[in-house]
Amino acid sequence: MERDSFISSCLDRKDYRNFPYKFPLAHRLVTFFLPGLLFFLALFSLTSEPNAEEVEKDETVFISGIKIKGLKDIKTEKIKDSMITPFPSRKPWRKHPEFNEQFLEDDIKRIEQVLREYGYYGSTVTHTLDFMDGNRKVDIEITVEQGDPVMVKTLSIEVLGDQPDDYVSEVAEVIVLEEGELFSQIGYQKSKVLIMEMFSERGYPLAGVKSEAIVNLRKREVDVEFTIDPGQQYYFGDVVFRGNSNIATGLLEREIEHEKGDLFSLTKTQKSRVNIFETGLFNSVIVDADYDEQKLEVQTTYSVTERNFGTIRFGVGYATEDNLRAQLSWSQRNFLDGGKTLQVTSSYSSLTRGLLARLDKPHLIGRNSSLAFLLDARRDDFPGYEGLSLDFNSTASKEFFDHLTVFSSLNVVYADIESQVLRTPIESARDSVFITLVDLGVEYDRTDSFINPTRGMRLFLFMEKPFQIISSDRTDYLKFLAELRYYKNISGIVLGKRATIGNISTMGETDPLDVPIFKRFFAGGSASMRGYSFQHLSPLNSDRDPLGGNSMIVGNTEARFGLFNKLGAVIFFDYGNVYSKSFGFDVSDLKYAAGAGLRYHTIIGPIRADFGYLLNPEDEEKDERFKIFISIGQAF
Repeated sequence: MERDSFISSCLDRKDYRNFPYKFPLAHRLVTFFLPGLLFFLALFSLTSEPNAEEVEKDETVFISGIKIKGLKDIKTEKIKDSMITPFPSRKPWRKHPEFNEQFLEDDIKRIEQVLREYGYYGSTVTHTLDFMDGNRKVDIEITVEQGDPVMVKTLSIEVLGDQPDDYVSEVAEVIVLEEGELFSQIGYQKSKVLIMEMFSERGYPLAGVKSEAIVNLRKREVDVEFTIDPGQQYYFGDVVFRGNSNIATGLLEREIEHEKGDLFSLTKTQKSRVNIFETGLFNSVIVDADYDEQKLEVQTTYSVTERNFGTIRFGVGYATEDNLRAQLSWSQRNFLDGGKTLQVTSSYSSLTRGLLARLDKPHLIGRNSSLAFLLDARRDDFPGYEGLSLDFNSTASKEFFDHLTVFSSLNVVYADIESQVLRTPIESARDSVFITLVDLGVEYDRTDSFINPTRGMRLFLFMEKPFQIISSDRTDYLKFLAELRYYKNISGIVLGKRATIGNISTMGETDPLDVPIFKRFFAGGSASMRGYSFQHLSPLNSDRDPLGGNSMIVGNTEARFGLFNKLGAVIFFDYGNVYSKSFGFDVSDLKYAAGAGLRYHTIIGPIRADFGYLLNPEDEEKDERFKIFISIGQAF
């Protein structure tokens, strides 16, 4: 042992001079390494080589498919949501999930619980496994025997205390269970929550609800009882604000939806909290309620955390149409007190460069209204024209019912146009255009996101007309634009549709070509009709420069779906055209494009690349029918 230890020590130190034996090098290597090699090979064969059964047992099994059979009036998605076992993706390039038999056994119990929640107490759930590909893949089939559901036999409601009799009928309208209808635990629990909310809105924030559901499995019936103790009726008391060291209390008070002496309402307190937060002056808003049992009043305390009033932001990006673009903005909240916000923005791109100042004053006509003043100086280098412009705009807006916004603006515009295309008679007569405009708009928005909507509808209506107080001569028209967007999410695939129609009707002695070029309609580009370059779906001159038109129709349909993690894809179909004349719509002259794109989702919105192909090109368009667009945000 001592000799072996010495040999190992010498080899470890590579100290061959102290080695006591003198052999040729090759002989020494074989002598010292071969026994060790044989020893390790023998050890490996004993410890690391499992039998065939162990190899098969250790192999990972992947789920190739899951089928759920036997469901009647319960959606398959409800069952899927309750399961831990992952379902394989429909996308063939996605890796199949691993199979865990214990997870599946637990899922069977969860499915049975879901069935009970929906009133199917006697249901049974079984499963079969079909192994394939040498037991490396498995198909799972889950069979549900729902049986007959439990029905509501009797439904009794009792309101304690000296309360009006109509409370019982109001409770009956609120709860989601009815005699003779299917009983479900979900509906049973939801009914209790709805009863509590109902009494809270009527000044009973401490109301108690006792309930009982007696199930007779043999008769498949259930007797349901609700007993409500409203307690004392409370009224709003004092309102306290905390944390607003730099913001006047009056700015907070005007956002409160309730007054002292009003019946207490939890909805009003939550709406007031949202109002305060949406002023943009605070990082957080917390509301607490203290109940005075003697006065039967509720003191509401709104604790706020102020945010920094000054903000500087810088952004840079790239898009196919305007190439490199950059923006630098500075904003000052609570500017000169009163909750006003001043924002100054400088922007640069290959299409436009400018400086914009905007002042927003909230509470023009009560809550959810504002008055904005905007001064915009910019240089435009569009395909249809080049020029300098100065625009002063004052806009009053008012929001109704949380989803409807009405606005009206007064605009004074001075433009010095250096048109690249055929100059109109009014442009040829002078070097500049001075025009005053009044407009009216309505927007109804029920979408779930402004940046990346997946469901809902958005309707936008807009009218604009110059008036002849100080406008240029021969510039009188009525401009109208309507746009409808609709989104629907079906099993993770977002279907989006957009239809836009616009028209400019000239009035008096104004010729159609007398409408300033920057007020005409243009289409084509990444956010319009993706079979054409920016603004090139338009009447063109001999050099194929866009002239703009007085009527327009554009439509888009697309399907958005996920690929890997944050990466998604889209397929789309676009159509439309722009016409020179007012009401010049011609369906037979519509242009069509189809294509596909990629989306990479970020916190600022999706980065997108779209590939459009013009389906019905004419003449020169045949050589330019394929378009590529890179930009940020969805096309619509």
